Amino acid sequence: MKITYQTLVLLSLTLCGMRTAFAGSVDIRLSAREAWVGMPVVLQLSINNASDYDMPDPPQIDGCDVRSAGTPSQSSQTTIINGRRTDSRSVVIQYLITPRREGTFDVPPITFKVDGRSVTTERQRFVATRSETGDLLFVEIEGNKKSVYVGQPLELTLKIWIKPFRDPERNITLSEANMWQMISDQTSWGSFSDRMQELADNNQRPGGQEVLRDDGQGSERSYCLYEIKATVYPKRPGKIDADDVQIVVNYPMKLGKSRDPFESFFGRSGFGSRSPLSQMMDDEFFSSPFSNRLTVLSSRPVVAEAGVDSTEVRPVPTEGRPADYRGAVGRYNLVTQATPTVVNAGDSITLNIGITGTGPMELVQAPPLHELSELTADFKVADESLAGFVQDDAKLFSTTIRPRREGITHIPAIPFSYFDPDTGRFETAMSHPIAITVNKSDSLSLDAIVANQRPSDSDGNPVSKVEHRIEPNFTNVSSADILVSQSPESASPWWLAFVVVPPIAWLATVLVRNRQQLGRRLPSFKSPKQRCHAAIDQATQPAQIVAALVGYIEGKTRRSCTNVNTAVGSLRTSGFAAVANEVEAFLQNCEHSVFNGSTSITIEECRNTAKQFLERMESEFRAMTRTQVRRSIRSNRRPAEVSRTADHSTYKVPTLLLAALLASTRSVAALESGSVSETNHLTAAQQRTILVEADDLYTQATVAAQTDSAEAADLFTASAAKYQLLVDSGIHNALLYRNLGNAYLRSDRLGRAIANYERAARIDPDDPQLAANRQFAKSLVKSDMAASDDTSTNEHSMSLAAIPGTLRTYNNTIINVIGKRVIAWLLAVSSLVFWGLHIVRATGRRFPAWKYSMAPLLLLVTTLMSVLLATTDPSHADSGIVITSQLTLHSGDGETFDTVKTLETAQGHQVRILTTRGPWTQIQTHSGHVGWVDSESLERLHDSIDG
Repeated sequence: MKITYQTLVLLSLTLCGMRTAFAGSVDIRLSAREAWVGMPVVLQLSINNASDYDMPDPPQIDGCDVRSAGTPSQSSQTTIINGRRTDSRSVVIQYLITPRREGTFDVPPITFKVDGRSVTTERQRFVATRSETGDLLFVEIEGNKKSVYVGQPLELTLKIWIKPFRDPERNITLSEANMWQMISDQTSWGSFSDRMQELADNNQRPGGQEVLRDDGQGSERSYCLYEIKATVYPKRPGKIDADDVQIVVNYPMKLGKSRDPFESFFGRSGFGSRSPLSQMMDDEFFSSPFSNRLTVLSSRPVVAEAGVDSTEVRPVPTEGRPADYRGAVGRYNLVTQATPTVVNAGDSITLNIGITGTGPMELVQAPPLHELSELTADFKVADESLAGFVQDDAKLFSTTIRPRREGITHIPAIPFSYFDPDTGRFETAMSHPIAITVNKSDSLSLDAIVANQRPSDSDGNPVSKVEHRIEPNFTNVSSADILVSQSPESASPWWLAFVVVPPIAWLATVLVRNRQQLGRRLPSFKSPKQRCHAAIDQATQPAQIVAALVGYIEGKTRRSCTNVNTAVGSLRTSGFAAVANEVEAFLQNCEHSVFNGSTSITIEECRNTAKQFLERMESEFRAMTRTQVRRSIRSNRRPAEVSRTADHSTYKVPTLLLAALLASTRSVAALESGSVSETNHLTAAQQRTILVEADDLYTQATVAAQTDSAEAADLFTASAAKYQLLVDSGIHNALLYRNLGNAYLRSDRLGRAIANYERAARIDPDDPQLAANRQFAKSLVKSDMAASDDTSTNEHSMSLAAIPGTLRTYNNTIINVIGKRVIAWLLAVSSLVFWGLHIVRATGRRFPAWKYSMAPLLLLVTTLMSVLLATTDPSHADSGIVITSQLTLHSGDGETFDTVKTLETAQGHQVRILTTRGPWTQIQTHSGHVGWVDSESLERLHDSIDG
């Protein structure tokens, strides 16, 4: 069969058309084109054979309520025709559209994405008709007042009259309970929704009663009356708005017996609402067993709009309205509370505000604190609206304020303005002033504190800096060098060379000086072959050559050889039978010439022959050693590994060394560069800009600290955030850490300040200004964290175990004053002087070496102890700084575990980190307490510098 080009094109178009028809198609349809007002129609959206789609938004239709009918349903189908399998799947999304008035409604096109392409549905249209209510249903809303103000509470009563249905065939009239069950789920309760939900949650319904009412045609008829009360708060002036209240009743038309108690009529109707029978299942009238049970065979929707009485809503007047008025209507009281009441300037004070009153508490807004001049003159207040919560009959608000300077004695009264509808006037409730004590800020006045600590002469003038003591200085360094990362001080103890090399030099001098005397006492380090070869060269008769070979065999076989026979036996036992026979003949020939005085073999021939046998035996022993080693290796490996081992044995050790070198190189590079994934990359220009901004903020804060402590604290905090951004970008510089520590210290975050001073000290331990600032910050740490709970622990602190800690404390003080590098150089000089004197003495010079070396020895021991204490300080282990004032230690990694210890003044203390598990870290304090804490309460020192 010949296939033409046109046939191929037609086939391709057909396949493309089929694929387009089946892939990602969307269908939309309505369950009905005609509907009743108050009864929903179903809008069904089907998405067929789509691998991905966006959930469409419900359409917006004027005059209709639109809501989702539940989660989308999914289905799949497989069809096999003539052996060809076709798979299809679909997702169905349904919306319930309930018309609230008569008219024609358009469902607008819905646009969403299916398989990455935009899809728009077709416009749909339906008509809603109102079912004639007649005298079957009446709805009214009554208010208890003729007029109210906007926001004033108003009690409304919703009254529903339903004419009871009477079945003339069975002479049955439904009760008020039966008629209540006829109210549809599509009813819109409006302002009464909360009350209806409350009744539903308690499995209750509004009580009904049978009353007489005018049926609208001048006759009184019997009706079931239901009353529902609710309190509303009008939001706008005018008449009470009840447009959102619409009562829908599925009024019965015919009753009958149920044909099957298990039919679907007991469940939901086709539109997702409850069937009339299922609504009446709990009623005794419809609870006759099985075939005797009655049901509503037909019904029609009856919809009634609520009529509202003439209650007028008046607007709140604008005349005389206070500036701080925020819409409260009713009568209110205001109370305030502040904690703590004794603070430093710039410290936070928690201000709690409680408001009670007759109005809707959930609508009450907090007083605009940032607009109260009496408060903002002395306190820094956040410029934001406060969010509160309702508790019982009060609404509570909480915020923080900060005193701007020392000497403030009270928090002024806080006003709360409201409109009293009973008097028709604006009123203002005032809280009581709160007495407080504001002291001078330590962290914000550090320069003054340092100045006060400097010694003065009798006239009050500062002593000159002859003492060379570096005072704390919190002026930040503005230099481009800050943006260059530095590596921590090398961990290699270079000073150790001056401890080890000089005594080795002295010992070498002593050995060289006394080499002749020591040579006779020291054992020989030559191999058996070397010793035998030397003995053969020095031999003058055959017997000496025989003895040399016997000694060689004894050394190689490690068996006792007293004569030729035992030596030859050792060779045979070791597996050298062939060479043993030849050696035995040679040795016997040598002995025979000795005993008989024969000259058949000269001493030179004997020496040459002995050397040949020596080389041969050495070769045999080496071959035996290699065979044993290979055999041992093969016995521990699989056969497939033998050839590979043999091929690579020459390169194994160099390869391992190279791999280890590369691994260590990568590790060092990773440590120096830091973790790339955990840093915020900034360009060089961005880094310079951030540094300038941080320095400017710090300078502004320093100036503001003289007059406004609260404003200064904000500026120092902002400056610290800028410096921290540079650190987070991967810059590790001692000056940057020192600047960051200064900013944290002056923003009253002592723990973070000490942590950054420690990081700076690990990079540049010899910075005297850093040492002074660091020591001053540590002096601000409260010392009761390490205090023990009982006297037994205090006694333990005086035991021998506490001596190293005490020595380290004094040693650290000395190092902070002198510097670790100076002490290391004193160690080097004293070692050179001490050992140099004794080396000169060992060369033979006669002088009182110990007399001159006692002072260098004392200095050497002292400096060696100092550097050892500094090097073995536990603080160099994995450690962290506590950054929270209160620290709670738990017995496990979670809040639910028992509390081991609660430390009230923990900020700034250094702790040892034992392990980390998720967001929890196990630590050990200086007082020996071990427990788990939240990792957010610590600054880990090694994380930032070590990568």
